[in-house]
Amino acid sequence: MKLPQLKIKKTFLLNIGLSLATAFLVFFFSSSTSLNQLKSAVLDFSFQFKKPLADKPNIIIIEVSDADIDGVGRWPWSRTWHAAMLKALKELGVKSTYFDIIFSGAATEEEDKIFEETVKASNNAYLPFAFQDTNYNMREAIMPLEMFSSAAKGIGSINVYPDSDGIFRKIPLILKAGDGKYYPHMALKIALDYNGLQIKEIKPRHLIASGNNEILDIPLIEKNNFLITWPAKNQDVFKHYSYIDVLAKYKDYLDKKISAKEMKIFKDSICLVTVTAIGLGDIKPVPMHPEYPGAKILAVAINNLLNKTFIHTPPLWLNILLLFLFAIFPAFIMFGEKPLKENLIIVLTGVVFASIYLVLFRYGFYMEPSMPLLGLLSSTLTIGTYNFIRISREKQNFFKMAVTDGLTGLYNIRYFRMLIETEIMLSQPDISKKFAIVMSDVDHFKHFNDTYGHQVGDAVLKAIADSLKSTVRSSDVVARYGGEEMIILLRGATDKDAMRVAEKLRKNIEEMTIKEEKAVHKVTASFGVSIYRQGDTTNSLIKRADDALYKSKKAGRNRISSEENLA
Repeated sequence: MKLPQLKIKKTFLLNIGLSLATAFLVFFFSSSTSLNQLKSAVLDFSFQFKKPLADKPNIIIIEVSDADIDGVGRWPWSRTWHAAMLKALKELGVKSTYFDIIFSGAATEEEDKIFEETVKASNNAYLPFAFQDTNYNMREAIMPLEMFSSAAKGIGSINVYPDSDGIFRKIPLILKAGDGKYYPHMALKIALDYNGLQIKEIKPRHLIASGNNEILDIPLIEKNNFLITWPAKNQDVFKHYSYIDVLAKYKDYLDKKISAKEMKIFKDSICLVTVTAIGLGDIKPVPMHPEYPGAKILAVAINNLLNKTFIHTPPLWLNILLLFLFAIFPAFIMFGEKPLKENLIIVLTGVVFASIYLVLFRYGFYMEPSMPLLGLLSSTLTIGTYNFIRISREKQNFFKMAVTDGLTGLYNIRYFRMLIETEIMLSQPDISKKFAIVMSDVDHFKHFNDTYGHQVGDAVLKAIADSLKSTVRSSDVVARYGGEEMIILLRGATDKDAMRVAEKLRKNIEEMTIKEEKAVHKVTASFGVSIYRQGDTTNSLIKRADDALYKSKKAGRNRISSEENLA
């Protein structure tokens, strides 16, 4: 049965109100720790569906491993080793060499001089520095020696900051220091120099670089951060070599023990020299790996920038719009008439949106899905709960209308007969089970109605109904038989119990007064009692109670009689 149009409109307006309230509530808590963790978890999960990262140009990680330290000696090594490495990589055709080491302290004059001259001659060396606080004060930053930084092709910040859950997902591409100047992150510096680009403009959500007839538009999120596209767990984009192995291969190459073809991988590559030995390596948790070397975070960022593997994020207003649209959607389809179909549509909507999100994410577009889906779920639960309560109440009201008398609020005789039949079924197997029927009739009620009017008569019937209900137990049932007649089921009552209750009912009505504006009225009632006997039917029970009532009336009214006295 379809809801009437007016009721549908009212339900729809209430649905809209509930969905909007839910959307505002979700938005209000969208910056809470729990929801931020949910957003981060969804983002991390999404990287499983991302296209594999490109492996060109070659980014090579040269590691100072435990075996290297065992072979050379305790760390730090003489800077002549790093000069040798830099010279070897330059001659092998490496385009950019980054040392993941801050050469902030002086060594011997000879070592420093050799390293400085090698850095300057290579013209491809990059050295890092690190800010010590988020104010980016250059005076307090950990810097390489001036002789090294001035000789290097470039220097850049290596600061990275985790999210609230401790996971590293982004890097600040541009940091604005306390002196008002902007300093590039090392990943940006290496990537731009590799392609001959320079920063032209920094916008709130974009960094524009240009050069060599190319314009590079890098998407940014809050605070000039760059959201990194992480490789899958089973993908290692980068080649890894031991520090000592590289120098050994280079020596073999010079000695012509190996061919130039075997060293071709270094041509035009970017080499990151880093320390991975236990206790010396910089290890951080990232979305796809719980332990990830800091230099590899830099490598992934450089790879993203060189291959334009960007994650584009929509403006905040679009995410808010999606939240409200998904939260309001259930209001248009959920009316409680076909809950299975309605919920199926909601589930399919969520699945379709999640699928579209994953496809877009695979190609570099990140529409934050947690809030819209949470809005959809929360709104569905809210509206669904409201509809369940509303429909349950409507069913209760329909049931009440179907089984009760509109004037007195008592059960009607049709429902009463059903209860009697049930009681008989329960009593038939057990001869010891008893119950009784009491029928009442208001004395001279026709004359009362003719004298005082039907309005006063109705008030009398309501008062008598209330008196009967308040006198019997909650397990007993009072119903309107018809006209001024009422009938009562006394469960578990013997003949003596029934007579005692009937007398109490009679006395309460006799003592009752019905007040109206101009007068106070008193009435009496007659009662007939019948006790269940094995083999009784509903009709036989009611007939004996009616016969007993007739006997009370014949004997002068305002009294009780039992079918036991009819013989």
